[in-house]
Amino acid sequence: MFVTDIEISHYRYDPYKARHCANVAVSGEGNVVNLYCQIDLPEEQDDARARALGFAGEAARQLRRMPEIRSGQSALEFASGLVPRLC
Repeated sequence: MFVTDIEISHYRYDPYKARHCANVAVSGEGNVVNLYCQIDLPEEQDDARARALGFAGEAARQLRRMPEIRSGQSALEFASGLVPRLC
């Protein structure tokens, strides 16, 4: 899968799990994969860029675990200069 866009939406901090949570839509090659991501950052983390990079990293981790990627049937690649978008 060649990823051309990463969109992060429905961001919230879950105080019960002490984690930042969001939906991450990964687009590429005519496909969209929607993932629910959670990341561990301090609650007071107000750096949106750090959160976006954390969510993008978690989405990439989940994508690498998909059967078609793990088996080598498909490769996971990212467009040059790709920046996750917060919506």
